[in-house]
Amino acid sequence: KLRDLHTRLASKDADIVKIATMAHNPHDNLQMLEMIQQSEIPTVGMCMGDIGTPSRILAPKFRAPFVYATFHHERALAPGQLSYDQMVQVYRHNEINEETEVYGVIADPVAHSLSPQIHNAAFAAAGINAIYVPFRVQVDALDQFVEDVTRMEVRGLSVTIPHKESIARQLTKVDPAVKGIGAVNTVLFKDNEVLGYNTDYKAAMDSLENALGGVGKRPSPLKGKRVLVMGAGGVARAIMYGLQQREAIVCVASRTRARADALAEAFGATALEWSARHGQDFESIINCTPVGMHPNVDDSPYDKAHFRPGMVVFDTVYNPESTLLLKEARARGCEIITGVEMFIRQAALQYFLFTGKEAPTQLMRDTLKRVIGPVKF
Repeated sequence: KLRDLHTRLASKDADIVKIATMAHNPHDNLQMLEMIQQSEIPTVGMCMGDIGTPSRILAPKFRAPFVYATFHHERALAPGQLSYDQMVQVYRHNEINEETEVYGVIADPVAHSLSPQIHNAAFAAAGINAIYVPFRVQVDALDQFVEDVTRMEVRGLSVTIPHKESIARQLTKVDPAVKGIGAVNTVLFKDNEVLGYNTDYKAAMDSLENALGGVGKRPSPLKGKRVLVMGAGGVARAIMYGLQQREAIVCVASRTRARADALAEAFGATALEWSARHGQDFESIINCTPVGMHPNVDDSPYDKAHFRPGMVVFDTVYNPESTLLLKEARARGCEIITGVEMFIRQAALQYFLFTGKEAPTQLMRDTLKRVIGPVKF
């Protein structure tokens, strides 16, 4: 009954109407924003909670005269409220207008995502009138959210856990890599089409081949290399696809054996029990699990006793950059690849898909490192 409530308040000879509700699903943001946009009386409306964050960020695009922020991010006065610094410095709130293009990331949870930091910094540096917003979208709300994006004027999305595979049913066209991987991390909404891409795959392969001294070489320096992939989620699927294309010899281990079996079968690899991952001689090890991610920084998915000099160890976790896995690998003479390398490469590819322009990769890298803190090996 949001519209009825607004009508009743507007009838009280109001100069400005202010309404705050609690968001229970992403569709609530659209209802609030459209009500603001269509109101004859200036209206300040927001959905509280982390699901409602987009209603605060996008308010000026939908003609709200102002929004609320708190002085410090640790002293929010309402659930989901952002700080003044976040609103002005990260989201450039005072520059948003009705012509601002909207991009974002969908995940559940989404508060930990650092993609808004780097994409918004890149838009600002290029002078592009665009904003990148975190959208918390629950699994059962995904289909409705995709229906809503055109009304919210969203042009592109980064896609992460838990939606990388399930969003495929919403796509009208995909690039060849998506067909092979079965997972999507980038979606564009263009000319009534929903286009799916996977930039994780190329970013991961470029990161590995760079460490081996041959990005784009044919045959790939990965050909014939014995590689262990730990994990069986969306990132693992992208990496398995890339390794298959480059003719690596791959074993996959997951804490859920059935998922390892399915992934190995899909990409012509060998599945291992999680407990058996140390039992073979690998030239490269890739962590595609969340083990070691902030705040669980004292965990590692691999026993340091099995590292040997010259082994390539790649951790897709990027926060922190110096995971325990990489610290222990480096101490034993391994070549390491941080998750920051892959994260920036995939984000740069997304930026190009969004804008058609080359990404300011060094700025994006510097921004990410500033946010997550200095590297400590």
